[in-house]
Amino acid sequence: MRLFSDFKYLLFPTRCFGCRELGYSICSQCRKLWNPHPYLSKVSNLMVYSAIPYSPVAKNILLAAKELNIKSADQLVLIALRASLSELFQKHSSCALVPIPSGRSSNRRRGRDFLNEIATTVAKDFGVAVLPLLEHHRNIRDQSKLNISGRRENLAMALSIKPQFHGNYSGENVVLLDDLVTTGATINEANRALTRGGFKVQAAATACVALRRRE
Repeated sequence: MRLFSDFKYLLFPTRCFGCRELGYSICSQCRKLWNPHPYLSKVSNLMVYSAIPYSPVAKNILLAAKELNIKSADQLVLIALRASLSELFQKHSSCALVPIPSGRSSNRRRGRDFLNEIATTVAKDFGVAVLPLLEHHRNIRDQSKLNISGRRENLAMALSIKPQFHGNYSGENVVLLDDLVTTGATINEANRALTRGGFKVQAAATACVALRRRE
């Protein structure tokens, strides 16, 4: 069995999904970089609680989770979100989690609704509900190639509350959940859509934060 395992490794070598070096799926050095600490930023009037500074390694870990469905990468995202929510819930308790949705095409490509799955898992740790309230009602461009003003324009009025939730949870205290905050455009648009729908958005939590670009 050991011989077969070694042969399999030669044919299909494992690479760290953080730095892409040959070795374990997540090497010890990259694992050290994924070390949660509290980071606070602000998007408009909304406080955002994060745990990991965005970096090339963090980017690769998020992509490994979202795009490659690597379960050990999912676990790292969960560790970060638990740390963010632990800080957030000290001030805003008993809030339902609202995951920020990906586009339908992204979900089809990935074969799952990544953030909704993550939200459902982490919500159990805190005994709170998950409300998948939001949806895209128009197509948006890839955000990664846009500057701050481009991202705002791209996302303006792009999200709305799903019809089945209209009026059912009016006045509910909610917390936004996302994997990453960079310019804050996505969180700002989600906050607008929920507030307009009568929800009380208390704060937002993300796994990672781009420290140099946060608002």
